[in-house]
Amino acid sequence: MRQFSAVISVNNPAAPDWMHLAFEWPNQTEDPPMDQPKPGQFFTVLPPFVETTAGALLRRPLAFAGFTSDGSVKHAHALYQIRGPMTRALSLMKPGMSLDVIGPLGTCFPLPHADSRAVIAGGGIGTGPVLFLAEFLQKQGFDTTLALGFRSESRIPLRGTYESARLPIWNSLIRKAVIATDDGSAGIRGTIIDALMHLQQSSDISRWHLYACGPAPMLAALGKFAEQAAIPAHFSAEQWMACGVGACHGCVISTKTNSYLRVCTDGPVFDASIIDWEADRR
Repeated sequence: MRQFSAVISVNNPAAPDWMHLAFEWPNQTEDPPMDQPKPGQFFTVLPPFVETTAGALLRRPLAFAGFTSDGSVKHAHALYQIRGPMTRALSLMKPGMSLDVIGPLGTCFPLPHADSRAVIAGGGIGTGPVLFLAEFLQKQGFDTTLALGFRSESRIPLRGTYESARLPIWNSLIRKAVIATDDGSAGIRGTIIDALMHLQQSSDISRWHLYACGPAPMLAALGKFAEQAAIPAHFSAEQWMACGVGACHGCVISTKTNSYLRVCTDGPVFDASIIDWEADRR
């Protein structure tokens, strides 16, 4: 983990209210060398000229969605949604401007067993992390399947007129992904669970290692699915954060043993079987 000033290379619309951010990663020749981000990890940002409204001065966490190399220059990528004054200020920043970054933070997704099939589920705010994980596991030679769920086709980032915002690897991953939409406007009509049920018809579910990132209701449903199928599962929790480094305990998540874990430092990736994904919904 390090705080550094990053030069923005890309900050383009990826869908209505969604942006693709890329910035230069510190040179690996520095002493000590900077760790490269891994799928599941995140970083926090503090854009300049933020409106001084309540909460606007807190750093905002964003999940890594990719890590690329352009010759000697490396770039970190993220997909973020414009939801408040901080992300609105971030969306107005232009390539060449400097961004205050702290990262990489948090835990990463573990590798599956060699004979497992990595089934990666996500949607909404979890789209970026699962794209990064799918790319990473494919490069490692793992049998990988990506499933994405959204409310409607209009909510799918990086489609239609926004395709130019994609990384080349995102083109391939999204084209091959199993898509589910609540209204049936793209892919399978239904939820991410319906997408997994569709995959199960042509796959040995006993080989699955389920990975996921997305809204809390999605993770709760996927947690039940993994438990009923008796398959290993690791999920990345999306939680409100204040400090992002474990000091404030503002991002705790409930476990099945009635204890709490900090999403920013104990996670954000957890063994899905130990977390009470329904706790915040009761």
